[in-house]
Amino acid sequence: MQLYDMHSHILPAFDDGAKTVEDSLALIDCLKRQGVRNICLTPHFYTHEMGVEDFLFSRQEAFERFKPYIPDDVNIVLGAEVYVTHYLFNNNDLSGLTYGNSKYILTEFAYSSTFNDRTMQFLDMLMRNHGLIPVIPHVERYEYLIDNPEVIREMQDMGIIIQTNIKNYVSKAPFFKRRKLLKYIANGWIDILGSDAHSFSHNTPEDFSEAMKTIAEKCGEDTLARMMKNSEKIFSRAIFGN
Repeated sequence: MQLYDMHSHILPAFDDGAKTVEDSLALIDCLKRQGVRNICLTPHFYTHEMGVEDFLFSRQEAFERFKPYIPDDVNIVLGAEVYVTHYLFNNNDLSGLTYGNSKYILTEFAYSSTFNDRTMQFLDMLMRNHGLIPVIPHVERYEYLIDNPEVIREMQDMGIIIQTNIKNYVSKAPFFKRRKLLKYIANGWIDILGSDAHSFSHNTPEDFSEAMKTIAEKCGEDTLARMMKNSEKIFSRAIFGN
């Protein structure tokens, strides 16, 4: 089974993630040793602080500097974690913000969001006006969604993808939160995994193996395989298009 990390801040010297090339390579090596060789680089894009063109230009410069150092046995997809505000919709073309050549876009909102009419309007605009498929990162940070799983199911029915961070499925994670999230995974309410790795002290990728083991043991090997298959679909489309 191919393993995928669908959310990371490993692109060096760009956001609040890896600071140097050496830091980035150490994080990638950590993932490789756990069998994860398909990695999405999704640096933060705060749409109220920078324009799309400026972000894409700066990100590409950072990626070009990093490319010569990327190991040959690792597959990399470039994306962004897009903090959605109304400023985003001043742009006609958002295709550069997706996972590679795909239509999937990692979309972050205020953690206090109740996914009310305004938030849902933003999601609808991304889908209807731009033809994109939102991916909600670290769903566990949205208290409203965790307390109202029927909203998660409604979003999935719309085609929206739900991502969770691996740190929630290790022994040091809060017990009751972990148990609830495992139930959501078992019920199919969470679609894909990501490390959200910034460093070895902030969302360390060292947790990947333990998280996968916990999910497999508590939810079944088939469930873990389903999540990786979901990731494979996005990753493949990021490389080949559509």
